[in-house]
Amino acid sequence: MTPPPVARSRSLARGRGRSPEASSKRRFLRDPGFPEGSLYLLPNLFTATSLFLALFALVKIAEGQFVMACWLILGAAICDAIDGPVARLTHTSSSFGVQFDSLADLVAFGVAPAFLMYQNLRGFDPTMLPGYAPRLALGACALFAIFSAVRLARFNIQAGTVERRFFQGLPTPGAAGTVVAAYLFIEWFTKLPFVAEYEITRILHRSVLLLMLALSVLMVSEIPFPKLKNLIALSRKPFNSLIIVMFTACLLIVFQDALPLFLFGGFVVYLAGSVLMARRNLRAMRLAASLEAEQSPVE
Repeated sequence: MTPPPVARSRSLARGRGRSPEASSKRRFLRDPGFPEGSLYLLPNLFTATSLFLALFALVKIAEGQFVMACWLILGAAICDAIDGPVARLTHTSSSFGVQFDSLADLVAFGVAPAFLMYQNLRGFDPTMLPGYAPRLALGACALFAIFSAVRLARFNIQAGTVERRFFQGLPTPGAAGTVVAAYLFIEWFTKLPFVAEYEITRILHRSVLLLMLALSVLMVSEIPFPKLKNLIALSRKPFNSLIIVMFTACLLIVFQDALPLFLFGGFVVYLAGSVLMARRNLRAMRLAASLEAEQSPVE
């Protein structure tokens, strides 16, 4: 009597005996809901790192180490810029990642910059509206944090439908980067020997309050702000973009002492250019949306 055939192992029954093509396709075509697997860990790890740097920045602000906190916030912005491309590259985008990223952004680019500026503005100039300077600082910084939350909530609703080539309203990393760059620039500029005793130093510190209010309004506005990847156009002109990036890197290495000036100047150029080109960018955004609607199949 012949023995019964050997039963399949559990590994084969679970699909481990499939071809490599089928296994890879199954790995990359998972449900875009709650993340599962090691690949989903990679983009969320960058998001968690951004959140950790933001919390570390809050600790440094409480300790009075404001410059260190500024660089930590900029580091959180770099991690935030990486997690999205990593998720798209590994095909691990998920609704969980979108929500997790927004919560981390609220702390890193809403609460941390607002707390940084409040600690610096609350007791700087008591002669400016005596008795109201701390209240003005608290109001402007609270408005910045609240409008950051509103901006992120609107982004979650419109993700994948409106904001494709442009951001509708100033993105929160851009607003936080402008605040941090402004603080670093003021600290660098006021320590220069030929301007340390001039009235311009007081004017710069006072202007931060107006900057916070302006950035808060820009975040909830409908002004189109171009995305950096479309602005550089790496995919269309990779050689020219490479030359520009390398030239900028060498320039920063040579003039590294003036790095706050380059940072703040870059954010100012981006903000001013987006506001001045708002009408043209708005037409381009509406045209792209109408073309996409015409090309989509009618149900």
